[in-house]
Amino acid sequence: MEIYIVLALLLALFQSWLIPMAINIQNLQWMMGARDSSPSESVLLKRARRASLNLHESLAPFLALVLASMYLEIDNSTYACWWMILRVVHGLTYLLGVPYIRTLAFIGSIICLAGMALALL
Repeated sequence: MEIYIVLALLLALFQSWLIPMAINIQNLQWMMGARDSSPSESVLLKRARRASLNLHESLAPFLALVLASMYLEIDNSTYACWWMILRVVHGLTYLLGVPYIRTLAFIGSIICLAGMALALL
């Protein structure tokens, strides 16, 4: 289960920092400066920021459930694996502007969190 903690944190790093930075690379001067003013953001960058915020909303519960599973020695690896897959799909479809698959991936990831929680009871 430890691998899912590492993978979730890597996903957060990619979605929160690397992807937005790559999208916004034309504003490198601004990124390296004091950021006193804001450059205009592209639609893609706005989507990346919203996807990142959405991931952060479920990251803490996921990490807590993985740690509780490890402590209680309950195998929640199937749910954790599917949560990871669905969160990657959610992030990609958010960036690409694919509405229905994005929503299904989000709902699926919430179902995985619920499954993990129920397995702890």
